[in-house]
Amino acid sequence: MTTRYVHAGRGVRSGRFDDERKPARTVADALRAAAAGDTVVVLDNAVYREPELVLDRPVTLISEHLRGHPAADPTDARFDPRALPALDGGGRHRVLRIGPGAPGGRRGFGPVAVKGLRITGGHSVHTPRDPALGAGGGIAVVDADDVLIERCAITGNRTETAPFPAWPESDRTALRDAVVTLLGDVLPAGGVTAANHLIDTVNTMLSWVRGAAPLPRIDRAALLARAARTFDTLVPPGVRAMWLAGQSFGGGVATVWASPTLRHCLVRGNTAEGRGGGLAVVGYGWPTLEGCWIDRNASGRRGRLDGGGIGCEISLPGRLGRDLSELDLITFLADRALAARTAVLHPGTIVTLTPTELYHFLRWLLNPFEPNPVLAKTPRILAELLTGRVEEAVHLGFYAIAASALRLDRWSAWQEEEILDARRRSVTLTDCRITGNTAADDGGGLYASVLSRVRLTGTEVSGNRTGSMGGGIRLTMGSAGTFERCVIKNNVSRGLEAAPPPGQPRRAHPGGGGISARNADLTLTGTRITGNTTADRPGGGIVHYADTEGNMGGVPDMWTAILREVFGVTKVTVRMDAAGEISGNRAGYDEHGAPLPRPRFAKGGGVFVLQATFPDAPRVDVTLAAVHRTVHGNTALTRRYPSAVQPGAVIPTANETCVQDLLNHREWTEAGDAPLLRGGTDLRFTP
Repeated sequence: MTTRYVHAGRGVRSGRFDDERKPARTVADALRAAAAGDTVVVLDNAVYREPELVLDRPVTLISEHLRGHPAADPTDARFDPRALPALDGGGRHRVLRIGPGAPGGRRGFGPVAVKGLRITGGHSVHTPRDPALGAGGGIAVVDADDVLIERCAITGNRTETAPFPAWPESDRTALRDAVVTLLGDVLPAGGVTAANHLIDTVNTMLSWVRGAAPLPRIDRAALLARAARTFDTLVPPGVRAMWLAGQSFGGGVATVWASPTLRHCLVRGNTAEGRGGGLAVVGYGWPTLEGCWIDRNASGRRGRLDGGGIGCEISLPGRLGRDLSELDLITFLADRALAARTAVLHPGTIVTLTPTELYHFLRWLLNPFEPNPVLAKTPRILAELLTGRVEEAVHLGFYAIAASALRLDRWSAWQEEEILDARRRSVTLTDCRITGNTAADDGGGLYASVLSRVRLTGTEVSGNRTGSMGGGIRLTMGSAGTFERCVIKNNVSRGLEAAPPPGQPRRAHPGGGGISARNADLTLTGTRITGNTTADRPGGGIVHYADTEGNMGGVPDMWTAILREVFGVTKVTVRMDAAGEISGNRAGYDEHGAPLPRPRFAKGGGVFVLQATFPDAPRVDVTLAAVHRTVHGNTALTRRYPSAVQPGAVIPTANETCVQDLLNHREWTEAGDAPLLRGGTDLRFTP
């Protein structure tokens, strides 16, 4: 093992560079001369503007400054990063890529160490030829686990995404035809007479209900034509689909199917046209961060706009290739639509609905406080059609096809062993700071989606801002967050969609000033959540809701089908122990801290939990220990409001907690939570 040297001022252009008196003039020259196991030492603190550097064999790249000052710490506010040599991409290319160059080389690759350097001026662009697909403007670690990045300052890097592809019209129409045909199968031509007889019976029953309008009789051809038009409205020709596999994620650093360690690194002032302005985790890797500071990074000009500080997207459909867009999953479904439609109907099955079931369904439509009729998917589709709710029938028809296609053939897209790994492994942060980051959409500090588990210990998440949900942290789609002895404070959620489609109004979303979670596990141990703010949205401290995951490229509820059929998520938990505290959070205030004049949705100043009614939404199980002591001093400005969940109830305050159960039409706040208390102290809710 040999030590090679670099010095910009007195370096030479050729040689072995193993003599400190005859160093290389560039880092690239020294790396070319280095063999596996060598160390390259940068002797000065110059700025090295070089082509993208690639570490594709075991080497150590270190500054002489760090060799002489091994405790130098870029995360110390008193430290001047200019003492370190800089590798500068000049705004033209990524600074550094680490990895074997091919997925098959991950096992056994390394060790590689990068220590005591400034990584700056990187600019990575998504192209199919790039092994990291444009991820990691400063550093991309690809297919490598035995990698250490220590005491580096990673600043001023960025990523750029490629244009979004359009749906192939053949795939779009194949899915439309499958959905419309399924609706036709639920209501066959021979069954229209029976359906109209059913409607006549129900109209007789409705005549007894004051103000109830009769149902129109069915014209099957007109109904199916309307369903096709509805699909075309939801997913019009030429609609664009997002990139899916982490392309251009990670403005500062990206780990791409990799599990490196970052220790005492400053990641500041980076920008991503994708998730993870500072750091992104893409694919099946679980990096470790120790004593790092993720500060003032941003995500959100175009592309995925989440995770201003850190963005995690782990459980990707690995069998479909890495340069993946939503179109690849949509094509996967289109190829299986016929078999899936058959599976939904179970060949030979006749979909039936009794007059009483349809009557109760209609009564629920007229009065949502009526119990929601529990119907299987195909009877529910029939009920939606008979009551004229064609858009709802189209949504549910597509969901039924997507869920069935995945149930039949999930391991042609995902790999079972990778999903098992994702369920038991976590991205870990210990004694870190995530501060002052911004995201145009969700997760100002940290974003985790698609079965990404994160574990934070002794970490501060503060002063982050987001345009939509989760000022500090956003967890979604089967992910999990475990927070031990953490502080989550002074984060802001504006609670608005960042970039609505042209011609559509800006929509409000659940807020979550500190933490926003959807269909995710949340565990808080000895953690303090304080001083967080959301606008006219629920959950000043925490918002958690179990509901549909929303659409993919305009396609309704496809993410929910993946959540259930691939990730197997049917239940999620929220847990906080008696050593935790949720205090001083606010709902109903603008981003500058001023109270809003007439807030309507600012409920659950401390904690807001929602159990929704989507047919396959997970069930949430909540335990907040010693709730009146651990959740206190929060403010929600929506007060004395008629409950939209529980008929006849007027809620005086929801300053501390608000639990809404749409399944059973009940709402509880600190003003009436006695039925949820166990042992007089612990709030326990499960629908």
